[in-house]
Amino acid sequence: MTTMGLIAGVGMSTPVGLDARQSALVLRARKLSPGKTGHRDRRGNTIGDVRALRIDDACKGRERLLELACPALVEATRGIGAAKGPIPLFLSLPPRRAEEEEPLGPDFLDLLGKRAGVAIALATSEAVVLGHAGFAAALARGLSALAAPGAGPCVVVGGVDSHHDPAVLAALDKERRLHAEGAWNGFIPSEAAAFVVLARQDAAPPIARVIAVATGMEREDGTEIGEAATEVALRVAGAMRAPVPWVLPDVNGERHRVKEWSFVRIRNRSAFDEAKTIETRLYDELGDVGAASGAVHAAYACMAFRLGFAPAPEALVTLASEGPARGAFAVGAP
Repeated sequence: MTTMGLIAGVGMSTPVGLDARQSALVLRARKLSPGKTGHRDRRGNTIGDVRALRIDDACKGRERLLELACPALVEATRGIGAAKGPIPLFLSLPPRRAEEEEPLGPDFLDLLGKRAGVAIALATSEAVVLGHAGFAAALARGLSALAAPGAGPCVVVGGVDSHHDPAVLAALDKERRLHAEGAWNGFIPSEAAAFVVLARQDAAPPIARVIAVATGMEREDGTEIGEAATEVALRVAGAMRAPVPWVLPDVNGERHRVKEWSFVRIRNRSAFDEAKTIETRLYDELGDVGAASGAVHAAYACMAFRLGFAPAPEALVTLASEGPARGAFAVGAP
């Protein structure tokens, strides 16, 4: 488990907001509004999703992720990147979910930095492809990079994902995983990008702090129900005040994910108090943002501290990928 770090910048681009402030306030106001797409499911019905209307519906794949990520990266690094030189970037990206889906390519981080006008230290940057839990792994690597001998004053950690792609939606529909009539175990697909800037103590005034981060892997033999998820949540909770005052799980409408989260809470009764632990599910306001989940939760919590609407001074975020990867991290007011 990695502990402690300062957050000196935050940026977010979502279907409900153009920047971190607007996104956080609209999410808080509960303004979820799925819209119809031009795609149809196997029964001929129109597929709905939550998507950024500022981006043309025809834009998909690699280009759409760049359109989502660029403004969020610019926002997060505003006033920091230009003054500090090239910055290492640790970015949570989605795995390829369908054969027809366009690969992001090995130059994605380079192209993102150039599009955003942010100097990225490519030699020390890394794309993390673990799905929902990817941000926790990226955050741990970012904190380690910041603490390494000879490291610069800042690193950037983020995530970006979009389900608005015909190939992705078709693959999800084939598995009956899209929220629709007759699909009792589906979720609402969405998209987003978010970034946080981790900085040394004297690099920039902090807007939040990283308390702890942990990662783990579930066994894939079918004998385990949330053991790794329970372990990483408990490890991070141990670095927080007890009971955990505020928790943000990345569960969506799928039964197996809700079930796993229920097991995590039950097993961690010492950390999660039914009466005192406030639970916020951003999925209910935004839909499922995949590999961007952790970054969006981090940005939301940071803005909640900054704008004064956080229900507690510390927040625990839990992340569960479609595969075995699990993660958790905690952030607090500065």
